[in-house]
Amino acid sequence: MKNIEGYQEILDNPMVDIATYLFLEDIADKQGAAGMNNYLMSLAYSLARTMPEEEYTKWEDFIDALVKSESILTAFEKVYAASENCMVTVESPFLRGWKEYTKRIGEFPKIHKDVAEYYNSRVTPTAIETGDIIIQTYRKAAAEKITVNGKKIQVAHIATVSPDGSKKIAPEEWLPILLEKAKITRTQLNMILRNNAAVWVIYTLQ
Repeated sequence: MKNIEGYQEILDNPMVDIATYLFLEDIADKQGAAGMNNYLMSLAYSLARTMPEEEYTKWEDFIDALVKSESILTAFEKVYAASENCMVTVESPFLRGWKEYTKRIGEFPKIHKDVAEYYNSRVTPTAIETGDIIIQTYRKAAAEKITVNGKKIQVAHIATVSPDGSKKIAPEEWLPILLEKAKITRTQLNMILRNNAAVWVIYTLQ
């Protein structure tokens, strides 16, 4: 038990979180926004590949697994279901790292947002900083390993809220389709974004 506790103390050490961000910044210094973006996406894909495949016979069972963090799709975050197709991430999996970095070093360097903008222009325009690239890429990759009633799961991102309160919402021309798939209204979306970190939709292709 002592060894386990000692290992947990290492994981909980703020230096681990801060060093991770400094490592990413070093990559950006050497390879630029494109190189850092590619590294983050590759990291997320690699993580998803290590996860087991999942099969559910009922959609309700899948949602239950998501909410309980028993699915690979929500293994790293706490979520609740705003509807049968809309998942809400309560807080960013990278919140602790953000807090420790900004508390001990100061404001995040601009490169974290520059990399997110690079990602937004080429993948999905719903990232604010580097952590969002990792979790959004992971969700999409993990979803490919899940089937419900024989159908593959699809993930689409609607909105993200950073720890400092900044918001990034999918383009206006996409919103009606995404909200329809999510089975929530624009008013509901705005209310959810007041106190949560992300809103995303899950569905199967017909």
